[in-house]
Amino acid sequence: MRVLSGIIILPITLRLLPPEEMGLWAIFLSLTTITSLLDFGFTSSFSRNVTYVFSGVKELKANGYGEVEEGHVDYGLLKSLLSSMKFFYGIIALIFLLIFLVASPFYFLPILEKFSGDHAPVLIAWFLFGFVLAYELYTYYYGNILTGCGKIKTMQQITVLTQSIRIIVTIVLLLLNMGLLALVLGMLIGDLINRILSYNAFYDRSIRQNLRIAQSGKAIDVIKIIAPNSIKIGLNVFGGFLRSKAIVLIAPYYITLSDLGSFGISRTMVDVITSLGGTWFITFYPQLSQYIVRDRMNDVKRLYIKSMLVSVAAFVLLGCGMILFGNPILVLIKSKTFLLCGSYLLLMLIFSFLEQNQGIATNILLAQNEVPFFKSALLSGINTVLIFWIMLKFTHLGILSMILSSGIALSLYVNWRWPLEVYKRLKLQPNDFVEVVKSYLVKLH
Repeated sequence: MRVLSGIIILPITLRLLPPEEMGLWAIFLSLTTITSLLDFGFTSSFSRNVTYVFSGVKELKANGYGEVEEGHVDYGLLKSLLSSMKFFYGIIALIFLLIFLVASPFYFLPILEKFSGDHAPVLIAWFLFGFVLAYELYTYYYGNILTGCGKIKTMQQITVLTQSIRIIVTIVLLLLNMGLLALVLGMLIGDLINRILSYNAFYDRSIRQNLRIAQSGKAIDVIKIIAPNSIKIGLNVFGGFLRSKAIVLIAPYYITLSDLGSFGISRTMVDVITSLGGTWFITFYPQLSQYIVRDRMNDVKRLYIKSMLVSVAAFVLLGCGMILFGNPILVLIKSKTFLLCGSYLLLMLIFSFLEQNQGIATNILLAQNEVPFFKSALLSGINTVLIFWIMLKFTHLGILSMILSSGIALSLYVNWRWPLEVYKRLKLQPNDFVEVVKSYLVKLH
């Protein structure tokens, strides 16, 4: 929904903001990955372990999971887990804020010198954006605990409400000519309301009463248990940062802000398609984790196949629509920034689909509390930056180098290795896909 809200805001943003400011916004958004980088994989580990606790696990383990007692929740274990989350996110929020404040004069000010507009509002938006990200980090776990305990519908309702508020606030402020500051303030107000509602949704009367009488262990002990796999996930996230965001942070030194603006909105559109394609899998991921804990592998197989079919449908249908009608629609709304050409968009779609395919596969492995893919993910990130630098240094490919570098690096190994591993573990056959499609068609009739 957050990506979708960005798309709803996009038409008026493209009409009111010049290409240079769109390029700067692409740089702003790249900062969000640094927060994921500092999290270093603990978010998914915390969320997964919350799911384990609500599934009846009595003990957390570094690998795999302990004995399961269905229908039982160990509130002492849950209390320890929540305490460790509060402690961890408080520390990394402070670390991010320190890095942001120290690095901004050296990184952002040289880029701002290329901007032809008024620098003061952009600087205010930049530093406010940094504080918003620090607040998001500090309260990161609110959404994760809702997902982990199975309150997915509640979380989605909160997301829809708060993103709707964000859209309204942002559009009003954009019409008041507040530029980038409008985008940041809309994000801040939406986040504040989201966190308040999420906190109250999780800590209902039953949870509060049980946690009040429960005996909690030390937060640091929980962190030690989940740290090994979290660090591996963190290395995987770092590889993703190098692939998708590091090149955007490097690009302004070699590519104009206007071209970067076109890349930014193209990337945003592809990200929306990716997000919609992954909606089924993300929605049912906690349920998939429970199936794995309870050894219901046929149900895991069905969820995986449905996830892949939804992904393929989204990329084919929405991708064709974007290529055929994207720029004509932007002309109609009098946009100042346009999508990249059709061939570039097609490449972005193909590479994004392959990346989502392996992302679904690695998350299935992760649900089993295994992280065998972290080394390959890290190496693919390093290879992306190297390929990008070589292309910038020895070719004139420009924006195309941003698309090719990540796609090539992932296709060498990651994009086929882990989907193949999941196919083997689930013993998937082509006929399995056919059967799922048939069952869906029968339901339609």
